[in-house]
Amino acid sequence: MRYHDHLGFDPGAVFDGVAADYQSWRPSYPDALYDALESSAGPLASCRVLDVGAGTGISARALRRRGASVVALDPSLSMAGSLRAASGDMPTTLGRAEALPIADGAVDLVTCAQAWHWVRLPQGAIECRRVLRPDGVVALWWNVSEDDGAFFDTLESECGISRYGGRYRQDDDDSLLRVGGFTEVRRTAVRWRWSVSLEHWMQNIQTRSELAKLGLEAAGRLGAIEAVARRYFPEGEVTEWFTTRLSLAVP
Repeated sequence: MRYHDHLGFDPGAVFDGVAADYQSWRPSYPDALYDALESSAGPLASCRVLDVGAGTGISARALRRRGASVVALDPSLSMAGSLRAASGDMPTTLGRAEALPIADGAVDLVTCAQAWHWVRLPQGAIECRRVLRPDGVVALWWNVSEDDGAFFDTLESECGISRYGGRYRQDDDDSLLRVGGFTEVRRTAVRWRWSVSLEHWMQNIQTRSELAKLGLEAAGRLGAIEAVARRYFPEGEVTEWFTTRLSLAVP
């Protein structure tokens, strides 16, 4: 099976053209998310972490700021290049969750932020379990837009843009328990507000996979999206409520 067969395209190449923008404009994750991670999985200081699907390093840098020893892994050369440029000496390698270039039992924690829906199962779950030490943990998390505002309903009805972050497998225990060999999945969530200029928000929307896949054809869609945004936020600041959902898989 080729890597793109379960999705219809190769996820490793989706963000190649927007890697620099992804680095600059994507939302990060709240400090409370990392507090919750440490509360459940233990201190990050001196923890050996493999950050799978690291992208441009948004989560990897936050983990390192907490004292973790992080290796960042992503299938995209463009994303890895942006990560290296922004993260200094952080160890970074190309690779996929389905075939991790890591020795058995080598890490304390495997993390995957906003990327588990790209992973092919059961291979990815089995590989994550393989590289963990016996009492290690896999931590998966997502920013999910749960804003009930009319703006987001209009975006979907007029522009075909869904709320951010809702993805297949985010809350699917089966992918971890039955096929991944884990014994328990623990969940928690952090709700927070993201407020940015309309220009920033528009730059961010261009990094969404549903638009990144369109390439040059995205320009027409972006004009319609901006018109809706200006209609609802005439003062030029967009506010979006996120819930960051954290799932911890325990061997």
